[in-house]
Amino acid sequence: MKRIGIVLATLALAASAFGQGQIIFQNRVVNAGLFAPIYGVNPADPTHQLIGNSSTNGGAVNYGTSPLLIGTGWTAGLYGDASATDPNSFQLLATAQFNTSATLMGIIRGPTQAPTVPWVPGPNNGVGNFEIRVWDNRNGAITTWAMVLADPTIARGRSATMQNVPVIAAPNSPVTLPLTSFGLMVVPEPSLIALGALGLGALLLRRRKA
Repeated sequence: MKRIGIVLATLALAASAFGQGQIIFQNRVVNAGLFAPIYGVNPADPTHQLIGNSSTNGGAVNYGTSPLLIGTGWTAGLYGDASATDPNSFQLLATAQFNTSATLMGIIRGPTQAPTVPWVPGPNNGVGNFEIRVWDNRNGAITTWAMVLADPTIARGRSATMQNVPVIAAPNSPVTLPLTSFGLMVVPEPSLIALGALGLGALLLRRRKA
């Protein structure tokens, strides 16, 4: 029995020598060619979220006068899952705030240590689906996505879902997320939604009469 215990302990120590799977939680990684700044609410169209790199950054999206996010008043959350494709079922992996420097506007001040991915325990590598969510934390009062969803006036945004991203187990270098820029929005007030539906109904009725 003692020998079995020793063998099991040795195996456990050997397994612990291999780190867990990790993923880089950043939107600016120079050596990986990643530059995907995140924008605030577009004042010209606050209830519409834009997703994709800007036309000045290799993409086709015009963010207009949307400001780049800066400072600790904004929270970025990294969410993911091993196989689920519906991002609403993703679990929270890590949170971070934004840089406070005017030379790094729109850039997440990600954790120094790449977040671990619980479904890749190592030593083998794996894959995962990921999403980044960003919200106005209102001076630290809004700490969870559930709190964001409960208040439509809170500015929020979600990246495009990044699927089948390789997850590399430590000590090997983790992979950078294939992220593109995105902006924030506020949820339309119910009265505005009702007005829009009423206007659409009137338009359809008018066409039918014509």
